Amino acid sequence: MTFKKHTITNFHISFSKNKFDVQLFKKEKQGSSLFTFDSELFEIVWYSSDHTQEKILNFIKELHVNFEETLATIYNQIGGVFEIFIINKNNHKLFIINDLYGVNGSFYLTKNNQLNFFLNFQNFTEFQVPLQFDKVGVQAHFAFGYQVQPFPLPYKGISRLEGGKLHVFDEYLEKTEKPLKIDFSIEKLSFSLKNGLNATENLFFGATAGKDSLTLLSQVEENDATIKTGNFGEVYSADVIQGKEIAVNLDVSYNHTTLCDEEEFEHYAHQIASISGGLGTISYVDMLKFVNEGIPHDYSFVMGEAGECVRMFFPEDSNLAKALHNYLTPKEFLSASFLADYEAFLKDYPENISTEITENYDGNSNAEVLINFYRKGRLPGNFGNRHKILSAFRNKITPFLHEDFIKQTHNLPLKRYQHDQIHEQIIYDTNQDLLAFFRNPVKSDISVQDWNHRISNEIGEKLYEMLSKHIHALKTVFEVEKVLQLAKQQQKNPNRGVYFLFRVLSMAIFADNINNAIAPCEKR
Repeated sequence: MTFKKHTITNFHISFSKNKFDVQLFKKEKQGSSLFTFDSELFEIVWYSSDHTQEKILNFIKELHVNFEETLATIYNQIGGVFEIFIINKNNHKLFIINDLYGVNGSFYLTKNNQLNFFLNFQNFTEFQVPLQFDKVGVQAHFAFGYQVQPFPLPYKGISRLEGGKLHVFDEYLEKTEKPLKIDFSIEKLSFSLKNGLNATENLFFGATAGKDSLTLLSQVEENDATIKTGNFGEVYSADVIQGKEIAVNLDVSYNHTTLCDEEEFEHYAHQIASISGGLGTISYVDMLKFVNEGIPHDYSFVMGEAGECVRMFFPEDSNLAKALHNYLTPKEFLSASFLADYEAFLKDYPENISTEITENYDGNSNAEVLINFYRKGRLPGNFGNRHKILSAFRNKITPFLHEDFIKQTHNLPLKRYQHDQIHEQIIYDTNQDLLAFFRNPVKSDISVQDWNHRISNEIGEKLYEMLSKHIHALKTVFEVEKVLQLAKQQQKNPNRGVYFLFRVLSMAIFADNINNAIAPCEKR
């Protein structure tokens, strides 16, 4: 029996009738935790930064005693963001399971009678597979800005493993799926996030003006020398001001990282496109710089993603189409840039999207539908992309997805999510000094990334330059000249079109790089 810990930036796992092969990609002082286990019965690959070695080994021990029951009840014991691959050596079946909502779901493709699973797209050229666009997937991707079930990915032949299910592949590569459930708590509610912070000793908290960040920081002991905090952005933005004030209040370390200049913008844009496969927005450049330069390599980044799973932003009688407005790309940008092939989709947009949401996400009211969409659609799609980008640089833990917190909170009546009651209760129970920030957060007219000002200057020029270089890779999707015209317009009058262009640039860079790498090989 062997058990090893690795720090990786990516993995490729191949599976066929007579093969199970694991390839780990590593880079010095970069990446996140993966564990490998080998015994007479199983070979296991366990990817997560949310679990201690003790927790992992205890679960593996239970697998050896009662395999089926242990997997069936995994979400009662294992939370956070994770993915586990298990090869049963007796029947050569591959079992895969990831976190409840699929934040960490890996991608996979089939080539030469072999399944190839990959954590991210950073080493995609090794597969020597050309990119082919899926029309429906492209439409949905640029509508939401990320993949949302039931829509496919924007690339043909590539799928992503969903959360909340046990995926089983036999030696003939036939797949079966079994939905798994979590047993919600019926005991007296006692909200806490501290169990989710026990995965490691070295914790780095993103300190912002957001309530998710504040709630996590309320779990920190004052004057803890091991705790580090920090943020990035304009120094007079609310996030930076309040984040620093909270760090001072807690008497813990604080570090600020500046925004990207035009050279850094280009560097981190290429990193984002490469890791996410063009699926992650270039607007993450400043956060990625912050993670890479501001967080020590031996620290884990504590993030507040999934905190919105227990917050309600809309009344129960919300109009679904209007409520989704802030989640969807405005029609004007899609109409002005998509080729004529997409006219049928655009004709009924965005009502066609809201109809799909209603049909695929449960709820007795629109507010309930939106909560489920956030958990099962936006969380794995949008934040899953961000998770994969940041995890290629640092360990990242997600206390709001700890199994105990989910069991306590994710089955409550909607009224408990109103006015951020759960967050307020956690802060009240652990550090009442921070309630002042909850009730009267710092406000500022200056945004943290200040895109409108930056796009009007050097960053806007760099954005146009990069689009000019790479947009031809998307010529079967967009009117190239119209995209470039939009970029020029945004330099003069920036608005939400900037974020649409960030999505376009990410996919354009990735597609162009893959085409340049694959095409010469095809000619040979």
